[in-house]
Amino acid sequence: MPLTTIDSLQNPRIKRVKALSQKRQRDREGLFSLEGERELVRGLAAGVGVTQILICPELFKHGPVSEAIHQSLLEGSTPVVYLTKKVFEHCSYRENPDGFIATCRTFNRTLDQLSLSAIPLLLILESLEKPGNLGTILRTADAVGVDALILNDPVTDLFNPNVIRASAGVVFKVPTVSTTPEKTQAFLKAHSISSYGTTPDTEQLHYHADFAKPCAILMGSEKDGLSNFWIQECDQKIRLPMHGQADSLNVGAATAAVLYEVVRQRL
Repeated sequence: MPLTTIDSLQNPRIKRVKALSQKRQRDREGLFSLEGERELVRGLAAGVGVTQILICPELFKHGPVSEAIHQSLLEGSTPVVYLTKKVFEHCSYRENPDGFIATCRTFNRTLDQLSLSAIPLLLILESLEKPGNLGTILRTADAVGVDALILNDPVTDLFNPNVIRASAGVVFKVPTVSTTPEKTQAFLKAHSISSYGTTPDTEQLHYHADFAKPCAILMGSEKDGLSNFWIQECDQKIRLPMHGQADSLNVGAATAAVLYEVVRQRL
């Protein structure tokens, strides 16, 4: 039998969960909301610190699979709370929730905590604004096996619900650090990692660069691209070939194109 079932939208616990959709509340409490069956499973596998799990079996989407996850959560040590359908949908950030939400502790890595491979591949994103783009890029970073993702002066935070959703939960698998461009540059130099800044203002195409050595790919904001700091300080500038009117792609698409060229060269 469920230990607790919440059926009121005015319950203080529900108000706190709902408020975690806002960055200010996440920063204040050191918590974020992790929603979705797949995302929760991946978060648990990555060792995310879960403080409570909210469940609504009426909303399960995957029959026996969802029920098996449900039962395994009941057997764990994390408190499980049941919500009525109305209350769960009120807490949910999604249009079609699947009955699983967890509240988890936020976390932050530092550059010194990164573990680099013999030929590191780093991805540096500067001042990205759109959570969906960050989440999409995280999926690509996971797919190509980057050593780490470094966020310089981020506008959106890693725990935004749209980042988690767009990343399909791999936000917890890709080592990610938020820091300044100056500290990032010092880290790259200390580890002899060459930096490649993407910009339309160069003649060198991305597939002419040598990515077989330790390298870091620099991608700028959706609106302004890379800052003057990185344009001046990167080791090489690269661009994608563009044959239409546009001088650039969506940052998620551009990142994928460059990263897969790195993979192609290293294969």
